[in-house]
Amino acid sequence: MSLTWTAIDFETANQDRGSVCAVGLVKVSEGRVVDRFSTLIRPPEPVSFFSRHNTAVHGITAADVTGAPTWEKVREQVVDFVQGGALVAHNAPFDMGALRQACAHTGQALPAFDYACTLALSRRTWDLPDHRLPTVCAHLGHQITQHHRADADAEAAAHIMIAAMLRYGTSSLPELSRAAGLRLGRLEAIQPVAVPVAAPVAPAAPAPQDRYGRWQRAAQSPLPEPSPDADPAGPLFGRTVCVSGDLRAMDKPEVWKRIAEAGGRPAKNVTKKTDVLVVGDSDHGGKTSKHKQAETYIAKGQSIDIITEAELVARLGMASA
Repeated sequence: MSLTWTAIDFETANQDRGSVCAVGLVKVSEGRVVDRFSTLIRPPEPVSFFSRHNTAVHGITAADVTGAPTWEKVREQVVDFVQGGALVAHNAPFDMGALRQACAHTGQALPAFDYACTLALSRRTWDLPDHRLPTVCAHLGHQITQHHRADADAEAAAHIMIAAMLRYGTSSLPELSRAAGLRLGRLEAIQPVAVPVAAPVAPAAPAPQDRYGRWQRAAQSPLPEPSPDADPAGPLFGRTVCVSGDLRAMDKPEVWKRIAEAGGRPAKNVTKKTDVLVVGDSDHGGKTSKHKQAETYIAKGQSIDIITEAELVARLGMASA
């Protein structure tokens, strides 16, 4: 089984990592694609609502999944398809988190999996302007038919891994891990738990104080710790990253998760330890107080990268074509 592994990709309905609404699987054995599986999914309750941000990315709506199988059934299909082999994904911490959180929502067990990240691997292997899925595939000559469709993105991750194995002259994920100096991640087993029946959670209706409510929730949310499985060669690894203003694609707790998964240390304020400031939209259209504070530190000689949301998304390997 060490020569057999499965590329996986999830799409989610909203910012909750477990709100899986589609999955794509591509099995590879001895360097060849041998099987494929994909399906839409009815996301677990109570995170089954579709946010406009996520739908804008992948195009999936609540109506599309009305007749789709539930995660309880799809989880069994995923486990059966993988058959105990390792998993591969582009920005793997996201997809491993989706797998883990979806099972947490439904109380289902999950076996342990080793996994490899083609985003981290690409950064170690090829010198490219960025390492987004379309960029890497264009470099390798693989055409993504529909980026942000689970089956197409899983297929793309599989081809990136196959190309990397050819580049390093290896035939298994453990061999490749050693050759690239990038250790495999580990998704630990999850035990089944009883989940109380809860009413579905719908997105809050827009209100004049909605932005203030988001600010309050962000201020009260704890900051995640940097992932020990992050790629040390990643552009955010070991860097303290602060976000100012509102981002269009993610709220602050979600972007903090993404920064931590990339090995960065998210921060709520600009300080002498800040390395990167991400500038989003402000309520008045001008520079935020954090932006001005960062410029003050820069004027005193501190090195702070001030970047846009698009630049952050590219550094996280999330941007579309």
